[in-house]
Amino acid sequence: MKVTLRIAAASVIAGLLMGPTLAAGPTSTPKPDPEQGRSVAERLCSGCHLIERKSAGALPADVPSFAAIANKDGQTMEAIAGRIVIPHPPMPAIALSREEIRNVVAYIMTLGTADTETP
Repeated sequence: MKVTLRIAAASVIAGLLMGPTLAAGPTSTPKPDPEQGRSVAERLCSGCHLIERKSAGALPADVPSFAAIANKDGQTMEAIAGRIVIPHPPMPAIALSREEIRNVVAYIMTLGTADTETP
């Protein structure tokens, strides 16, 4: 039950983060910038995740690489954003702005294969 509520809450929050801001109009939300997302990921995520498509290095067993996240079956930008907004162990809570989250998610999605949804 807790897991279901947590997933539902993450989905709602992620949808709000990834979708355009309705009150301000659709043009007020800038397109995500994958390069800015890569910069944020290098600074905040690379201590645990491999953030490049092909990286040398070891990961903790329970921490996926960004490429693995992007290539998960049925992966969406909203699902990734939800996992950032409502983190799960061992991931710590990280204070990111809406724009930073959108940019990091856009960067992660660039690591997907051709059949994975991209921004």
